[in-house]
Amino acid sequence: MIYSYISLSSIIKIQNLKKINLFAKLELLSLILRLNIMYSIQKAGSGHLGSSLSALDIFLCCSEYLKKTRGNFFSSKGHDAPALYNVMSLHKKINFDKIHLLRKINGLPGHPDVNTKNILFNTGSLGMGISKVNGLSFVNHFQKKKEKNIVILGDGELQEGQNWEALMFLQNNKKISPLIIVDHNRIQSDTWIKNVKDYSSLKKKIKSFKLNFKEVDGHNKKKLLNEIKYHFNKNNGATVVLANTIKGKGISYFESSNFKKSMKFYPFHSGSLSSDLYKKASDEIYNKIKKFCTLKKIECPKIQTYQINNKNLKRYESFSLVKAYSEELLKFVKRNRKSIVLDADLAKDAGSSEVMLKISKQFIEFGIAEQDMVSFGSGLAAKNFLPIFHSFSCFLSTRAQEQIFNFCSEKRKGIFLGALSGLTPSAPGHSHQMIRDIPIIGSMPNLLILELYSRKMIKNFFNYQKKINLSLFIKLNNSLLIDKNFKNLSLPKKGNLLKIHNNSNSDIIVICQGADILNETLKIKNQLKSMKNVSILAAVWLNDINKREVLKLNNKKVLIFQSSTNFGSYDSFLSNKILSYNCRIKKFRVVSIKDLPACGKNEEVLDYHNLSSSKILNIIKKF
Repeated sequence: MIYSYISLSSIIKIQNLKKINLFAKLELLSLILRLNIMYSIQKAGSGHLGSSLSALDIFLCCSEYLKKTRGNFFSSKGHDAPALYNVMSLHKKINFDKIHLLRKINGLPGHPDVNTKNILFNTGSLGMGISKVNGLSFVNHFQKKKEKNIVILGDGELQEGQNWEALMFLQNNKKISPLIIVDHNRIQSDTWIKNVKDYSSLKKKIKSFKLNFKEVDGHNKKKLLNEIKYHFNKNNGATVVLANTIKGKGISYFESSNFKKSMKFYPFHSGSLSSDLYKKASDEIYNKIKKFCTLKKIECPKIQTYQINNKNLKRYESFSLVKAYSEELLKFVKRNRKSIVLDADLAKDAGSSEVMLKISKQFIEFGIAEQDMVSFGSGLAAKNFLPIFHSFSCFLSTRAQEQIFNFCSEKRKGIFLGALSGLTPSAPGHSHQMIRDIPIIGSMPNLLILELYSRKMIKNFFNYQKKINLSLFIKLNNSLLIDKNFKNLSLPKKGNLLKIHNNSNSDIIVICQGADILNETLKIKNQLKSMKNVSILAAVWLNDINKREVLKLNNKKVLIFQSSTNFGSYDSFLSNKILSYNCRIKKFRVVSIKDLPACGKNEEVLDYHNLSSSKILNIIKKF
């Protein structure tokens, strides 16, 4: 496949042109960077295209304003990182060559991270930006500095309650003057904002906080720059600018204005494009560049290309746990009229989409508001309904931790589905790689945490959970798995380990925790079977284990590979039980993730953390 972009040398030529004015330059750079954003995402194999294209002109204007004055601008949502990185490269804040390394190890992370040069905050975890810019602005006032501070929000992000707490702070602290720009493209992760949790009459809401409010065309560079200048010249407290934008702006195939109001799922929120669509989109934007250059009578920048040959890549027939879960959930909800499916703006990616589309009366969309969702579910459970909660585990287990604890302390029964759980998919970066959910959730009272690895296990779970009068938190991995290796795996009884390859004469017991780790281990299953002294087990019930399972480890060498942090995870739970039952272990070793997980392609990240199939095999051989 051939990827197209425009080089830094061509961009510098445009920046140095004297034939055209500033706004013409910004317009041409806006077109060029749209091509380069697509290139970055396509080469990475994933990324957030729609919001990058809607926020790009805002970033261009903020960076242009701050060229001649001290200050900071950053994106609170962080999904628009490809646009942010490309704009930063214009001003040498990021090495331009890094745009070739989006979502790669030693490249640019999927969401902004402070380990990247000139990135001030980690973002991607939504709703924190106004509070952070308030803190920056407070320091400026305290130290009597004149830095200008700007934060860009997503409009769906306003569903996070912390934003409104931060606005109330500004209401009572008029001496600080951050600029808050909302990228109002009207679409959140899945669908139209007004169909989820609409913040209609934003102007009235902002005015009620006694803050300044402006509304502007978010793609009109002149008007945007004027509003930025006006705010900082006036310097009379915070201003919220509603920048009306188009998600996917600049390329007709992606522009939200071309989608029907009845649309259930916007298809270009995240992910790469098909080869054909990428070619059509690239041609369309490059033709706009050529047309603009012809009109302005300037030289058109030449396209650079990068080619990848995928023919030699080893391919497996794969399956998606999320897809399998979504189908089994639909069957369960059809049979159980008192089950209510709740979602936090992730119906496609967390597995509730089939219920949303086919049994809408048993589905409620909460948007980006996990705390509200879980406490609402407490009300359902109090009336003997079964709430089934859905979000990414990185948000559900952390943002709603207190609410989940409260729910469990009431001895309610609910099912919590934490998707995107584990080290992989690793391209989004550490804000989304959830390796901490076992210690966070595993300590909850009246709750079992488990991980499901196959369609059969998911089906077994919906039947088996009826026997358990406790809440259940399911970890579900979103990576594609090798179908043939997982097809026949069944759910073990509560507290039992899953037997993958069990040899009664084994001296070494290998325990895998995490679908991604089990996937790697099963790639080398035949080699491990040939090692007569090795048994392979998988951890399913992550905070419950039967005593007889622990006693089977007596006088064995125990080796754990886990898709979790090295503190307080499954290994800690198991080692505590080993000590409690006075087991004598010949040798005990854990391979897990220390510090922040790396961002990059799954294969390279697993290898980096010694959790790839080749590293696992070598470790077992030496154990």
